[in-house]
Amino acid sequence: MKLPSLPFIKKKNPFSYFLVLVLRNEKASAVIFEELEGKIRVIGHRTEYFQKPIEIASTEEMLEVLDKAISSAEESLPENIETQKTIFGLIESWVENDKIKKEYLAKLKKVSDELGLTPIGFLIITQAISHLIQKEEGAPVSAILAELGGKSITVTLIKAGRIIETKSSEIHQSLPYTLDTLLKHFQASEILPARIILFDGEKDLSQEFISHTWSKSLPFLHLPQIATLPPNFDARAVLFGAATQMGFEILEPKKKEEVIEPIPEAEKEQEEEYSSLADFGFISEKDITKSPVPQKKDKQEIVLPKSSKIKDNLSKLLSLKKIPIKKALSLFSSIPTGKKAIWIPIMAVFSIALFVIFYLFGTSSTVVLNIKPRIIEQNKNISFSTSTASDRSQGVIAAETVSVSEEGSNSTAATGKKEIGNQAKGKVTIFNSLTQTKTLPKDTIIRSPNGLEFTLDDSLAIKGVASHSADETVSPSTVVVSITASQIGKESNLPSGTKFSVSNFDTSEIVAKNDSPFSGGTKKEVTVISKSDVEKLIEELPKILESKAREDIKKQISKDKNLLPIFTDIALSKKKLDKEIGQQADKITLNATVAYTGTAYKNDDLKSLGRDLIKESISSTMIVNSNNLKIDLKDITQKDKNITATLMIKALLQPKIDERTLAAKLSGKSFKDAKSLLLKIPQVDLVNISSKPDIPFLPKILTKTTNNVKIIVNVNE
Repeated sequence: MKLPSLPFIKKKNPFSYFLVLVLRNEKASAVIFEELEGKIRVIGHRTEYFQKPIEIASTEEMLEVLDKAISSAEESLPENIETQKTIFGLIESWVENDKIKKEYLAKLKKVSDELGLTPIGFLIITQAISHLIQKEEGAPVSAILAELGGKSITVTLIKAGRIIETKSSEIHQSLPYTLDTLLKHFQASEILPARIILFDGEKDLSQEFISHTWSKSLPFLHLPQIATLPPNFDARAVLFGAATQMGFEILEPKKKEEVIEPIPEAEKEQEEEYSSLADFGFISEKDITKSPVPQKKDKQEIVLPKSSKIKDNLSKLLSLKKIPIKKALSLFSSIPTGKKAIWIPIMAVFSIALFVIFYLFGTSSTVVLNIKPRIIEQNKNISFSTSTASDRSQGVIAAETVSVSEEGSNSTAATGKKEIGNQAKGKVTIFNSLTQTKTLPKDTIIRSPNGLEFTLDDSLAIKGVASHSADETVSPSTVVVSITASQIGKESNLPSGTKFSVSNFDTSEIVAKNDSPFSGGTKKEVTVISKSDVEKLIEELPKILESKAREDIKKQISKDKNLLPIFTDIALSKKKLDKEIGQQADKITLNATVAYTGTAYKNDDLKSLGRDLIKESISSTMIVNSNNLKIDLKDITQKDKNITATLMIKALLQPKIDERTLAAKLSGKSFKDAKSLLLKIPQVDLVNISSKPDIPFLPKILTKTTNNVKIIVNVNE
């Protein structure tokens, strides 16, 4: 009969269980693994998808998705066993300066509290993938890593195992097209690795990328190779990183299909790998939401290896110096008289000892480190104030108003056009058929049949005709008068016999006729001064004098100040034109005085603001190379009396190196060991070590006198 199980005799489960949560842009994966005696095995895995990208997904949606993924993955756990110890795999945008950003850390804490999780560390997914590929290929990776989502694509540039740059975008047209477009915006590399690694696609899209015609502007040395990572490679990479950190061995058979094809040796970049999985920010058995976020080990703290054979041998020789001086002299006093030959080996021993002491302590060593700087760029909206002091926290730079007046002149060709000429003149006979006398004032209009208008030169009165019977023929009254054409031009030179209408009278009542042709009408076009010519001069003169004004203002301000490229006010006075508008002329000249008002600021104020901005975004292990700090202003605008601009900072970052501390750690080390250690410093790509005097046939070591070790740091721009 089977006895009922009793609580007090239950067997203790010997396994430890851990949870890996991989949080991606569009999905989350939960991986459960068990550990026994340092060996681990994956026992559960589940993936759930977000409705919105994780960057904007609400905490409630994260809770729901993660709860589903964890619950499904935990179905493989023994009864009454739940996982609590959790390792997070995070996207790169969630981490800054080796710390989880505050807004995302708050989300993770909320999720951990609600789901009963105990976070013990985190890894950046792309870094974990890079390290696992490196483990499988046996060499640092240089490739373009493309995460293919349903709605977006994230592209990461990896060179020699280092994450150089990451960009994301919604999918436009197609995945290859979007990747092609994103690569055009990468700034960190003049040459792109000719290898593209795809992962996380719902299906194999490699053929689509192989058939894509890449833009000629992309700096590929040749047509890139396309490789696809196996499904769930990201989760396996995070698990591998976590296991490595915790000292576990993964019980997972290596599958041939999971080994991606390595890039040819000729295309690999010759950079030293300096990072390890420890650099991912993983801290075993520690709650990241209840303690400071794990940070990378200070790159300045170089851990020296155990003593080499050279060091051991030298230490033995060095023991000669421990012989007391008096004891050494007594050796000479014990020499028998007449046996001077024994002095030779004794002198040889002392010579060797002195040489060794000089070799170890009397030489000087020079260590030259070539640093490949990291480029960082930052932008900030700032303002310039002439009424307040500088406030770097608010982006306000104190400024002063400076003014100068410049006298000058400007000429331009006349562009106006005008017709000039004479009016045609002649005489006409006016016939009045009315019975009334009619008075025609001066300038009465007389029109020709073709519409040309003429005016009377003088007023006149023309008598009416006497009344008559119907069968009588009566001649109209007549008067001869001079007329002048209203318009200039030869068109008014009408021939004789032309009939004219007079004012508003019907031609049956009053009509005019010339007995002789008209003459004198002429016309031609000439160049005159136009209004636009004057406006042009007024507009151009301040531009002409602007350079001189800047030079004169710079003479007024101290050398530690700069002048903003825009003037806050430009005013013309004492304007004098040598021609008038409408006057016939070939050119016109303007003489005037132009007053310029500018704004000056201190260089140090702007540089300090730039350095503060850079320092906020870098870790304590990095420093800014002040000699290569580039500061620029763009989009400078003025509204009322306020001047705003965008401050652009470009800086070269290098590792912070305490030269004295480093010299102390290197003193007495062999060149080989010292070089190996120095190449582990981030961004150090070349090391040269030399000693003076250079003694041939002896091991190359640095002097043991720390003060004689000189460290020179060169930054490769």
